[in-house]
Amino acid sequence: MGRGVDDVPSTPQEQEREFMNTNHSRSAHRRRRQRNTGSLREIAQGKWQLRYKGESDVVLAATKTQASHALQTFAERIRNGGIASGERMTFDQLADLYLESKARSKAPTSLAWYKRNLKQHIRPVIGAIKLRDLRAINVQRMLDGAKDTSRTKRKGKPLGATSLRNLLVLVRAVLAWGVKQGMLNENAAKKVELPRGEHVERAGLTPADAANLLRAAQGTELFAIVATAIATGARRSELCALRWSDFDLEAATFAIRRSAANIEKRVVIGDTKTKNSQRTDHLPAFLIDVLREHRQKQRGRFDMLFGELEARRRVKEGYVFTMPTGDLWNPNELSRRFARLVRREKLPHFRFHDLRHAYASFSFAAGVPLAIVSKSLGHASIGITANVYTHLLTDQKREKATALDAYLGSTLAAAISGKSSA
Repeated sequence: MGRGVDDVPSTPQEQEREFMNTNHSRSAHRRRRQRNTGSLREIAQGKWQLRYKGESDVVLAATKTQASHALQTFAERIRNGGIASGERMTFDQLADLYLESKARSKAPTSLAWYKRNLKQHIRPVIGAIKLRDLRAINVQRMLDGAKDTSRTKRKGKPLGATSLRNLLVLVRAVLAWGVKQGMLNENAAKKVELPRGEHVERAGLTPADAANLLRAAQGTELFAIVATAIATGARRSELCALRWSDFDLEAATFAIRRSAANIEKRVVIGDTKTKNSQRTDHLPAFLIDVLREHRQKQRGRFDMLFGELEARRRVKEGYVFTMPTGDLWNPNELSRRFARLVRREKLPHFRFHDLRHAYASFSFAAGVPLAIVSKSLGHASIGITANVYTHLLTDQKREKATALDAYLGSTLAAAISGKSSA
């Protein structure tokens, strides 16, 4: 039976009740969306738009259920400031965020070192482990299984103690950053002890070794840079980045202002290792003659490669040490060619970096004070120099005792015996 005129709801409350009653069948099939969960909408076949608190994203999902899971993850990231919860985050994800946070504050060489060690040693073992499941034993197994990946005869052998320490320090730094950001409560790597290995003291170059090395390098692209390394103690990265404008051969001085690094298979010029690494120093006379001859030969080679005008510019403003092609030295390639030279000439097994140690050894032997050697090497403090070259200071300490005895010995000996000195 139809409804009469008098049955029409007259008040807003009655109209609302009537509306709810007449639409009950449809509303019964609808679920009221929970608050603070976001929304999703299919904008194309298998393509969904996610919305949450004014933010939106588009994802691919075959079903609405998959899209709903994506929405939950998206909402969780927004609630956590764009970062997934530590409960679900893997070490890989945390490491990516850590690298992103250090992109501006760390030198490109440091970032490249972090990425390389993460890729080669750390990620393959613990990268997929969720932070909530990461334990000290996982980190320890990563260290135990780490192998040398270099293109040397040590490839495939276990890493040394120093390299393992560096890996553990990096893992600790990543997790410590995660704790600071509130993404996890505990740094599992803190429970792993720093690897300790016996210090293997490498045989240092003698003056005779240095002379033999320079004789072997005569006529090669390595001669001038090897001589400069022995005479200045500069790092290979610093040598590769030296420009002619950094030298004043008349005043016998040079300045180190930048360094070269191999980043993603290309040479990048950037800041030095530390602020203390930027320094000015004096050159020994024998090196000045070497550099003048090197510049003359470089000019002739550049004339043939680039023409007179470009050659003049390069010799005035360009890099001091270049490959035969005129290209900038890649520090890694420099070390490889140096190693080939040593093997070919059947010289004692020395690394290019050992030339820096040789400089320190020769300086101490010549009586140069520790503080001056430290400045020349670009160390942050005398303490670092003393720790690195403790074994080289033995002779200096012995000579100091002998000199002190010659200066005070007779006077103090007489006093000790109760006699007056003449």
